Amino acid sequence: MTTETLTKTPLWEQFEAAARRKRRSPVKLVTDYMKEQLEIWEDERLFEEMRHEAQKSGYTEDDAVEIVRQYRREKKARGAT
Repeated sequence: MTTETLTKTPLWEQFEAAARRKRRSPVKLVTDYMKEQLEIWEDERLFEEMRHEAQKSGYTEDDAVEIVRQYRREKKARGAT
């Protein structure tokens, strides 16, 4: 479906009317949604990449939690001296 085809559908007309009732630009709303969705997909891709790398490294989630706790303890100890 092309953009031109979409704008001629009853769905678009309904969306456009609802957006205008809320004093919002329907085009801006769709553009914002598309940007947000692209960010979500990129975050999901990065998460999968990190998960895969973590599996290869042999570390577990519990290991990561312990590493963070240890770092915080060391940072606190450095600040106390």
